[in-house]
Amino acid sequence: MKKIYMTPEMEMVQIKGVDSTVRTNVAELADGATLLIHEALMTHGNQKATSEYTVALKGKDSSADVVSRSVAKDDSEQIFEVAIEGDNACNGHAACDAIIMGNAHVVAIPRLDAKNVDAALIHEAAIGKIAGDQLIKLMSLGLTEEEAEEQIVAGFLR
Repeated sequence: MKKIYMTPEMEMVQIKGVDSTVRTNVAELADGATLLIHEALMTHGNQKATSEYTVALKGKDSSADVVSRSVAKDDSEQIFEVAIEGDNACNGHAACDAIIMGNAHVVAIPRLDAKNVDAALIHEAAIGKIAGDQLIKLMSLGLTEEEAEEQIVAGFLR
């Protein structure tokens, strides 16, 4: 009997326009299954966005990749919470990369729970402002500071 492995992919995109949101996603993966989640998020003003991902890697050789790229502007708030549980020989990866601007608030909360010696679980997080040298480079090409920021943000969220 031939085994069929599933690889669901989720693309989560929120670019402005929503005052408050909580996205909760839960997945349990069987043998050989792979889950890919890619989130692109931008908040501004007083918007609040919470992303909660819980992935249980129950099956042998299951894997998950949960990646969030976000921009928080003005007084907005973002919370990215990811939990990956490895119960078997499996691979789990979570990453949160965020640009923070103005008085925004960004929180990354990782939880990795390895319950097997062959569970390989990784979390990466980087939160910071736009690098000044990036702005200067684009401004030297004739863009205003605002146009340069818009280009950097658009490229980051792709």
